[in-house]
This record gives sequence, structure tokens and C-alpha cells, in this order.
Amino acid sequence: MGFINVAERTISAKLVYYGVGVGGKTTSLQQVHGIFCPRNEVQLVSINTEEDSTLLFDFLPINLGRVGGFKIRIQGFTVPGQPKYRQMRKYVLQGADAVVFVVDSQRSRLQENLESLQSMRDNLRTSSGTSEDIPIVLQYNKRDLADILSEEELDAQFRFRPDIESFPSVATEGQGVFEAFVQATSLLVERKVELYGLGRGATDPKEVAEGVRQKLWDICDDVRRARAVRPIEQLPQTRLAVPEPEPEAPVAEPEPADESIALPTPAVTPPGGDEEFDLRYELRDVSGSTAMRVSDEVFSDADLAHDLAIDLQAMQQPATVEHDSSLLDRTVQSNLELARRYGDLDEQRLLLERKVQELVDVAQQTVHDLNRPLSAIRLMLSTLDKGYLGELATPVQQAVQNGLQAVHQMERLVRDLLDSSRLDHDGMHLEFVDCDLTLLLGDVLRALRYEIEERGVHVRVEPMPTIRADAWALTKVFMNLLGNAIAYGPADATPVIRIYVEDGDGEWRVCVRDNGIGIPEQDRPRLFRRFERGSNTGGISGTGLGLHIVKELVQGHGGRVSFESTVGSGTTFVLHMPHAPERAPHSRLSTTAADSDL
Repeated sequence: MGFINVAERTISAKLVYYGVGVGGKTTSLQQVHGIFCPRNEVQLVSINTEEDSTLLFDFLPINLGRVGGFKIRIQGFTVPGQPKYRQMRKYVLQGADAVVFVVDSQRSRLQENLESLQSMRDNLRTSSGTSEDIPIVLQYNKRDLADILSEEELDAQFRFRPDIESFPSVATEGQGVFEAFVQATSLLVERKVELYGLGRGATDPKEVAEGVRQKLWDICDDVRRARAVRPIEQLPQTRLAVPEPEPEAPVAEPEPADESIALPTPAVTPPGGDEEFDLRYELRDVSGSTAMRVSDEVFSDADLAHDLAIDLQAMQQPATVEHDSSLLDRTVQSNLELARRYGDLDEQRLLLERKVQELVDVAQQTVHDLNRPLSAIRLMLSTLDKGYLGELATPVQQAVQNGLQAVHQMERLVRDLLDSSRLDHDGMHLEFVDCDLTLLLGDVLRALRYEIEERGVHVRVEPMPTIRADAWALTKVFMNLLGNAIAYGPADATPVIRIYVEDGDGEWRVCVRDNGIGIPEQDRPRLFRRFERGSNTGGISGTGLGLHIVKELVQGHGGRVSFESTVGSGTTFVLHMPHAPERAPHSRLSTTAADSDL
């Protein structure tokens, strides 16, 4: 059941897709998922049989952001349509704020549709937290098939209230699906605002509903303009597959007492309303990666399938034993709680993404602001050091030179912070041209000449080829690698740096070898992370960002970075640069967070 937070002006509502089995409910929710999450930012959770029909429910959390001063979140559910899962449908429907009733338009399925409609109405009247007067939208699906009932015939059978609207649809092609969703969502928001008096005085519930309608269509239009809607088969989802239970003798449905379509359903009363369940499931998507972990105890996929299969067998039995009722209730309630927590997790993810983006913006502005005073301090100290304002005493000149060294270190830190934030925020806009590495390295070494002379570094550059790459990116890469080789050189020997290139296997292997302090074994797995440095670098200044920038820029060419190191003997970094570089796609922060207006 949805809830209202008056203080935060938050509306959280539950929208349920109801109808016969294989009628198009899951496909409809998948189409909505494709509009709101075209890059699968939020996954659709499904619990399916081996035949891919919905067993327990599908679940999709949708965050609409702020509309009319209200923060609106929708939880989309589908119910299993098979008659043997009637108790499941009752549980999933509990607390619904609106229903999209999906009708299979085929003439041969009319009686099944009518029975499903009657079961929905019965469940709305008898389930806790629901009522039959909630917004209901009819979606006449499969309008592309032969031998279908006309819309007038369907209206005569299914429009049991004058305020109910109907929408023809072909769910597999996305036709009419979003129209039905928009209507149901706007109606449930209007009812929520009006029911709880949230718009009292200043806000008209109809205006809020119209704002929701307009925002939904704006989102849909943006997606459709950007690209054609992806086929349903290409929309990934988090799925739990469970085996179909062994068929048993069917349980005869009670015959109706008259010619009406009412089909009484045996009621099973859940044992206790507030019992908390220990959730032990771990959701995995079809690729095998973990999507969500709900507790410390994790069952394997085989364990989960086995447990659900046992529960399914219990569901098949007549609901005459209290233990069977308890087991069924426990299974459904646990999975509904799992879906609720999945929605809460997604809400927190959106909030964190929004905050991270704000921090990146602040970091960029901060480093820009730091550059101005640093430049002024460096200019002043340089003027003093060169004697333009008069000769300085030896202790004073040493102090000025120490200050200049500190300013240079601060400027390097600021540059690294700016580069790192640009990579995260703006991505890498690389332009691949023919780069003569000999000329490029000459420019880098000239920029580092003061550090090289101060430390007495011997640099050996072997014959370099011309490669296809981004000149700015390679300059940043060599500045960081050579800067590190100079800073972490041996304390008791002459620092030596060798730069050479090997060709083979469709890539250039650009190597930078030094005889420095090396990298301890325990530090290597985290070496390319931000602000990570070797444990043997104490007393040596550094930002901990250089190697992270190197890795990001090389990956931006479609390449990678590897290294070999021996503590006390030196390190060799290898840039694996493809002969034909490809721009790696930049994974920006999800625009969903910005659209949600958290």
C-alpha cells in the first residue's frame, strides 16, 4: 500500500497490472521500464517459471521526481494470471492505489477475462488496504491478432463503472501501453492528493495530476526522439527462475449459484499481520552479477529454486491445512518485502548519484578558484628568488625556494584534481590523430627539466614510432608516469628512466622503466584507485591521483595499463595502445538522478 508523508510532501503509490495469464501484463511493464530506464539504470525484478510466465510478481520502482511540489514514487507490480495462483493475486493486490486491468482481446478468452475481472473486484473488496472505487484503467491488448472482440463489445463486458477508460494496445510493440500507464498514474496521484487533503488551499489535485501527465509524456518523447524503442528482448531484467511444479489433479472450481459471472473463491486468512520475516534471498541478473543482497545469510540459486519449488507444491494443495496457509503467506509476504526493499535501495542509489554529481561540480569549481591565488603566490616568490626586489640573505632565499617547491606541489595537486573530476563529470572527448612520440616526449621532458636536473635523472628515450592517439591525453599520461619515476627514484643511486616501444598483436606496448623504490606486493591491487599510494612512499610528496588518471586516459583509447615491479629495483609500466584506437564509451552519472529532482 502506498503512503503519504505530509511533512516531506511525498506520495508513494502502488500500481498493479491485473489480468489473465499470458495476457500482456509483464510485457506492458517491460515497455514502461524501457521508457523510464532506457539504459537499464533500474532493473525490472521478475520471478518466473521455466516457461517465463509470471509466478509471483514483477516489480518496477519508478521515481517521477517533484511535480506540483510533491515528490512522487510509483511501485509497479504485476500479478500471476494463472487460475491456480488466485491466492497470490490477492496478496499482491493488497494495498493497490490503482489498477491497470489488461484484457486479452481474443474472442476465445472472453470467459477467462471475465473470471479474472470478477476475482479482481472480489479481491479489491475483501483485501486489506484496498477498495473497489480506486482508479481502474482497462487495457485491451493484442489488438493485432485475428478473431478479436471489438472495443464496443469489450466495453459492454468490462466497463463496470462509468469513470473507467479503456485503451487499445499491442504490448509487444509498445502501442497503447504508455497511454494506459499515464492515465492510471495521473488518476491515482489526483486521488491521493484529494483524499489526504494535501492540496488544501494552494494546490488543485487536478493540476497536480495534469503535471504528472505532462512530465510522463515529456520523458516518453525524449526517449523516443533519442532513439527507437528497443525491442523487449533487449531489455535486461533481474530474474529469478524457478522450476514449474509437477502437475497434479486439478481442483474443481465451485459452480456459480446463478448465471452471473461471480465465481466465489475459497478465502485463506493470513496468520498474523505484523510478523517479520528473515529474508535470505540474493537477486542475480541473467549475467550472474549480484543485484541485491538482503541479509547476511545468502542461499545459492539452487537453494532458492528448491525452496520456491517446495512452496509451489504447497500452493497446489487445497487450502485446508493451517500449515499450508502459513507457508504460502510466508513465501508471498517475503517476496513482497524483498521487492519493497529493492525499491528503497534504488531510491538511495538515485540520491547518492545526485550527491556525487553535486560534489564533482563543487570540486571543479574549487580547483579553478585555487589556481588564481596559487599563481599569484608563485609569481611573488619567483620574483623574490630571482632578486628583482633586491638581494636576499641566504636563509631568506632558502625559505623562498622551499615556498616555491610547495607551491609547485600544490599546483600539481590542483591539476590532478581538475583532470580527475573532468574524467568523471565530462568524460573523455578524445581526438585521435597521428602523434610522433619523439616530439611529444621532447615536450614532456622540457616541462620536467627542472625536476630532472635537480635529481640528476638520466633519461634514455629509444626510437619512437608515430601512433594514432590523442596528443593531450598522451601528454598527461607521460607527465604522470615520468613525474612518478622521478619522485620515487632511488635515494642512494642515480635515477635512470628508460622509455621504449614494442610492436605486436595489433597494439603498441609503450614501456616506461625506472630503477626506483618499487611497489610492495600488498599495494598493487589498489594502485590505480584515487588517492592510493604505495606503503613505502612515506616522506615523498604525491597526490595519489596520477596513476588513476593514466589508467582512465589509456582506457579511453580502448587500451589498458599493466606493470611489473620489484621492491628496491624499480618498476616498468606498460601502456597497451591499440593500433586503431576506439573511443571507449563514458559511463556518466545516471540522468535518472537529475530527472528525479530529489
